[in-house]
Amino acid sequence: MELVEEVNAFLSEWSEVARLETPQGLTALACGNRALVLPVPVRSGSAEEAFRVNALVRLSLDFLMTSFPETKVVILPEDMWRARPEMMRPRLLAQIGRFRSIFARNTSARRITGPEAAEFLKKWHTYSDAASRYRYGLFLGGTLLVAVATFSSARTWQKQEGVVRSYEWVRYASLPDVRVVGGMGKLLKAFVREVGPDDVMSYADLEWTDGEVYDRLGFKEEGLRGNVLFSVNEKTWERKALASDMSGPQGSLYHVNLGSRKYRLKVEGKDEK
Repeated sequence: MELVEEVNAFLSEWSEVARLETPQGLTALACGNRALVLPVPVRSGSAEEAFRVNALVRLSLDFLMTSFPETKVVILPEDMWRARPEMMRPRLLAQIGRFRSIFARNTSARRITGPEAAEFLKKWHTYSDAASRYRYGLFLGGTLLVAVATFSSARTWQKQEGVVRSYEWVRYASLPDVRVVGGMGKLLKAFVREVGPDDVMSYADLEWTDGEVYDRLGFKEEGLRGNVLFSVNEKTWERKALASDMSGPQGSLYHVNLGSRKYRLKVEGKDEK
C-alpha cells in the first residue's frame, strides 16, 4: 500500500480525514481541525533527488502553514513510519488529540542509569540514544518511567566575566501516547538544581517540533542548523546521517530532513533551591 493510503487508513480509524493536495503535488491529510499530516515518501535513489524532494516538502509546509495558520502541521517521513511503528503510530495519534495527559506535579524526577536511559530512548526517541553525562527520569507513582532527559558534560569557555560552563540538552522523550504537562521543565529544573550550569543549549528538530516549548522554558533562539542528509536501508528503513557530499551503501534510499533550530538558556539564580 502506498504511504498516503496507508496513513489515511490508519488515521481514519480514529478521526474523520480529508485529503488536501498541495500545489507541489504532495498530499496532506486533515484530521478535523486538530492537525494536518503530511506524509513524505522516502524513495529517492540519490542525494540530489532527496534534496529536490526536500524543497517540495518545504514549499508544501509553507503553503499549509499559510493556508491553515491555526492548525498544526505534522511531517511524517516514510522511513520513520515503517521502521518505528510502535513509536510512530501512538505519536501520530497524540498529534490528533488521542493521548493521556499527566501533570508533572504528580510525578517525581530523579537521576537514572545509562542503561535505563538508553533502553527508554532506543524505544521512544526519534534518533535513539546518544552519548551523555547526566540522565534524568520522570516517574509516575514512583515506578513508571514516563519521560527521560539527558545532558552532556560541561564545555568551559573563558570569557571576560570568568569561566562559563555550558551544557547541551541532548535528548528528551516521553512515552508516545502520553503528554506530560510540564515534564520538560521539571526535568530541566532537576538538572539545573543538581549540576548548576551557567547555560544550557539544545536543538529543536524542525521535522518534529516548531521549538515553541523552548520559548516557554525561557530559551532564546540562536539560529538554524542546516538540513541533514540520511541514507536509508531499503529493507529495514533504518537511517544513517551522511555528509552532504557522501553516498550511502549501494541500493540506499535517501532522505533530507528540515534541519533544526538552536536554543540557549542562560541560567539565572542557579544556586537557588
